[in-house]
Amino acid sequence: MTSPRERLLQSAREVVATDGLEGLTLRAIARRAGVSHGAPLRHFPTLAALLAAMAAEGFAHLMTTIDEALAAADAAAAALGTAVTPRQRLAVSGRAYVRFALADPGVYAVMFRPERVDVTAADYQQQGYAAFHQLVDLVAAAQADGWHTDRRAEDLAAVLWANVHVL
Repeated sequence: MTSPRERLLQSAREVVATDGLEGLTLRAIARRAGVSHGAPLRHFPTLAALLAAMAAEGFAHLMTTIDEALAAADAAAAALGTAVTPRQRLAVSGRAYVRFALADPGVYAVMFRPERVDVTAADYQQQGYAAFHQLVDLVAAAQADGWHTDRRAEDLAAVLWANVHVL
């Protein structure tokens, strides 16, 4: 059985998937969850707090998606008696990132709308930081393999992150 908080988050994911960001209101979320329009405020002080929780979950899911893609690439390479290079791991992670965004565009949109979420929420900050640093670690590994060693890993990661957002 899901908790009321999780039910509200699931309802928010459903609302954004069907109605987009424009339809994402506390009333719409409450209606979808089958609760009174004031019920979400018992679990989240504001819509922005609810969306920050949803975005934090999105970042966690993004990291899992990338980890799973990397593990699958490693397993496929090992079956062939080879290894995935650090640069190939960057490419795998980029493709996984795009797949994640295409699979759940509503949550993805909320994750990168700081004007809609409570950016001071601890979980949002932690998960966003962790997701970005997952990429920084992949960049650092590629740099250790000779790729763009003249740049800071964080700067290269920011450029890669921005490029994937354009896709």
